[in-house]
Amino acid sequence: MSVMSSVIIPKRKARPSGKDAYLQALIGKEGSEAQLTWAILGGANSLVEEPSSALDYVALSRKGLQKKALATLASVMSIPMKEMAELLNLSYKTLGRKRNDDTMDSLSSSLAIEMAQLVARGLSVFGDQDRLQRWLQRPNHALSGQTPLSLMNSPTGIRLVGSILTRIEEGILT
Repeated sequence: MSVMSSVIIPKRKARPSGKDAYLQALIGKEGSEAQLTWAILGGANSLVEEPSSALDYVALSRKGLQKKALATLASVMSIPMKEMAELLNLSYKTLGRKRNDDTMDSLSSSLAIEMAQLVARGLSVFGDQDRLQRWLQRPNHALSGQTPLSLMNSPTGIRLVGSILTRIEEGILT
């Protein structure tokens, strides 16, 4: 055995990409959930302009998000596109056939926007992307042992997960 093969080289933490660095800079800022939501959906790369109100998001959902916005959302949530398709109640093959610039239907777009808003809220509550991802994927007693992520395939589930985030924010153990 050579000397080099017995040397353990510690792994360096990867430097955040431009998108991740921007997202990390937004986390923890007061009143930045709207900016976080926009960044989670891809920012200027996916949306023509930053929505300034809830009505702008309604109009955006009616128009349809581009597939690349879903890819950015999946990346922030650290889930594969196959799982994103399941959360959006779509076939993975259907989603896979779409090009990055293709628009999604209004219901999938609306659900994705609600997910992005919930993720932005979670990032504000936890202050860290890794902590949020662990929480989303860990069974939760307040959800009868289900993971928050598993409930995010419907508006009702998203609201329920949002209420758990509110409890956490207010210091109520869940």
